[in-house]
Amino acid sequence: MTKLDVAAEPVSVSIPFPQRIMQDIQDAYLSDDRPWVVGFSGGKDSTALLQLTYYAIARLPRDKRRKPIFVLSSDTRVETPQISARIKHELELIQAAAERDGLPLTTHLVFPKLNDTFWVNLIGRGYPSPTNHFRWCTDRLKIYPVSDFIEKVVSRSGSVVVVLGARMDESQTRGQTLRRLTILGQRFRPHADLPRAWVYTPIEELTGNDVWIYLLQVPSPWGSNNKALVGLYKQAGGGECPLVIDTSTPSCGNSRFGCWTCTVVDRDKSMEALIDSGEEQLVPLLNLRDHIKAIRDTPGMRYDHRRNGTVPIRRGTDEAMTNTGPFTHQTRMDLLRRVFEAQRESGIQLIEGDELKMIQEIWNKEENDHPGKPDIPADAVNRIWDHVLKGVPMLTETAKYDHLSAEDQLLREVCEQLQVPFEMMRRLRDIEEEYGHLKRRHGLPEEMREVIRSEVGK
Repeated sequence: MTKLDVAAEPVSVSIPFPQRIMQDIQDAYLSDDRPWVVGFSGGKDSTALLQLTYYAIARLPRDKRRKPIFVLSSDTRVETPQISARIKHELELIQAAAERDGLPLTTHLVFPKLNDTFWVNLIGRGYPSPTNHFRWCTDRLKIYPVSDFIEKVVSRSGSVVVVLGARMDESQTRGQTLRRLTILGQRFRPHADLPRAWVYTPIEELTGNDVWIYLLQVPSPWGSNNKALVGLYKQAGGGECPLVIDTSTPSCGNSRFGCWTCTVVDRDKSMEALIDSGEEQLVPLLNLRDHIKAIRDTPGMRYDHRRNGTVPIRRGTDEAMTNTGPFTHQTRMDLLRRVFEAQRESGIQLIEGDELKMIQEIWNKEENDHPGKPDIPADAVNRIWDHVLKGVPMLTETAKYDHLSAEDQLLREVCEQLQVPFEMMRRLRDIEEEYGHLKRRHGLPEEMREVIRSEVGK
């Protein structure tokens, strides 16, 4: 890898902002001792932000590069495969370049906890497909992993600066949010949710055209190909993203990348556009996503009672609402079968062995706790797997699991020593984890009391 020449201008840049922004980044970096966490999603805005940051810090004298910079990316485990692969490749390039150039920069990829993954909650617990009114996925898949990482940095350093590639013209809502939170004369503003975390948005005044022109005029300091990123946006935009050559050329608009399983939107236009551009292996994923969305309101696919046993009443009446609980176990088993089939047809690994293990454990517990529900085979996951994918080596060794995790095996040993019912303690732990991230824990004490009463009544 060739060492970055930071003494010379990478190219003759015809837009005025790079030097101004890099100077501001340098001033911000040198202004205090708080470490930085730079958000990197692999899209155009975060790529431009990180590129400007990299050049700015690389031009500082070595003795002034004194505080760490954590480049943080998040993988929900249901990212669009092309984006997931790009992020992992980019992080490898960035880390290697930082070591080559002597930058105090490290890359980090965070994932949701196993208990929070999309498949564990959709198929394991039967959570209905996410909607605008019940978007249970955002916190679990995206916010918690990033927040946990930032909180760990804060616990070690006392405070942190979170550097984001947010822009005013990205959307009307984003612009209003940035203006509302801006403190006149202040470079940093408090994070809305995380104590002792401050937010810095150095490219907030740039337009989408500014970003594209910069990326195409200034080479990546870690050796990536920014034109390939343009091509990816063009694919996902259905061919509507032109080659940006100057400020008169319109940008790629509002192309978005995210979870391919997202059912909050009516149609996944990015996935459809990728398929239209030749990524035909994504067809099974799109079909599965559409099915997950469609069955949310299909009669008979969900239980009438909620997970806490209640049956909601239609507002203003005494009429019980039906099909408003979690997916039935028959529906969940069918969903798992469809995931395996989509995995086989696409050649893309969609679900991991640790998730299968957790799903089986949840089903086992629910069968024991709710004997009135349909029978679930003790090895339902393996049976479905064998039926759909027998002889197809799609999963890693983690798919060959026993029914007790290492954590549960330890819990069982402790319970045996203390002569405490293992299943009761495991169920109490699971309830606590399920409610753990919620701001309001309404219903938690009742569920715990019910578990204990059922054990005492045996």
